[in-house]
Amino acid sequence: MARARVLAVCLLLMAVSVGIVDRAAAQSGGPQSRALTVAETEALVRAVHYEGLPEEEAARIGADGAARLVEMLGDPDEKSNHGRILLALGISGAEGAYEAIRDFSERAFVPAAERDSATGEIDRDTFRAWQILPFALGKLAPRDPRAVTSLAECFDAATPSWRFRHFDGPRLQSLERRAAAAALAETALPEALRVLDGIERRGVDPDLEDYVRAVRVEAQARAAETPQ
Repeated sequence: MARARVLAVCLLLMAVSVGIVDRAAAQSGGPQSRALTVAETEALVRAVHYEGLPEEEAARIGADGAARLVEMLGDPDEKSNHGRILLALGISGAEGAYEAIRDFSERAFVPAAERDSATGEIDRDTFRAWQILPFALGKLAPRDPRAVTSLAECFDAATPSWRFRHFDGPRLQSLERRAAAAALAETALPEALRVLDGIERRGVDPDLEDYVRAVRVEAQARAAETPQ
């Protein structure tokens, strides 16, 4: 159980680093509530944010900015920014965000195009985007219930056929499931919590079940500390 709690804290800290900030700021009115321009949207996802992608800014991405982000997901020259783009789309809740995130996942991780032909290894930028994917879906979940469904599917997904350095097979599968659990817990949505309830009651993977219980406790603690 102690190990599960440590893992829970680590993944929740990762969630913070990729953009979990005060939701109240994202909902504030005034001049800062205007939609970002396309140029401002590009600058937002190309910048390195050491304390995480500013959620209050990403929430202001409009339809034009979101359309540009979708284009950037298909641009190999923007690969180093793909993780931030996924998260920004999830936070924005823009029309087509779910489809863009889903299509990127299928394109980058199912075919062999992004892998080294000899080793099956993906590059660091693609691996980073894969790590962020569950949190992007978690951010989108309050606006698109399909995101919860996609996160739930992570628990039954096949073992990844690619690798990144020493991460392969069951180790990648474990990372994916724990990230999905953390993302679901952060949403605090009833349907997301029902998914986690089901995982806890499976009785198949004690380590994962302990982790789910721990990550829910951590998420509840964070919620209690966050001003409403």
